Amino acid sequence: MDALTLYLPRLRWHLLQWQQRLGFWGLLALGVIATALVIEAAVIHPAGITDRQRRQELEAGIAEQPQQVQVTEPAVVEQLPTAADFAPRLEQLLGILTRRGFIIEQTTLAYSAPGDTGLQRLDVDIPLTGPYLLLRETLSDVAKETAVRIESVTLERKEITSGLLSIGLKVSVLGVVE
Repeated sequence: MDALTLYLPRLRWHLLQWQQRLGFWGLLALGVIATALVIEAAVIHPAGITDRQRRQELEAGIAEQPQQVQVTEPAVVEQLPTAADFAPRLEQLLGILTRRGFIIEQTTLAYSAPGDTGLQRLDVDIPLTGPYLLLRETLSDVAKETAVRIESVTLERKEITSGLLSIGLKVSVLGVVE
């Protein structure tokens, strides 16, 4: 007789013993644990070894060719106007708006220094009244100014028949602190 046929009844008897002691859920849990151990040994552990080897090769390659890093100020910062020029630049912005026919009301100014960048920022809220037809060209001219960014524009028409808008324009002006 074959050796497997001799041990098959005994193996079946042990399996029934385990099933009686552990129950269905216990055998299922035991199967899940055994499957997890096989996956760990066959898949995860070899992948971890190859990952460590690849990482060591990359670190060795980086160590062979150190890079010379020089920190310099960006060229854009060197080309920015100074913060001391905020007043004439603001006059120029307001001049663009008035030349286009907009009526400027009380403006609000707020200074800030964003981080350790050596820059100063002037936030300007400009309430305007003027025609809608000229607004797009005027905003284009304002955006072309050096170191000026349009933060937000709000439009409100009081009456549907009116050609004039109430406009809330928020602009940021940057300057280098010397």
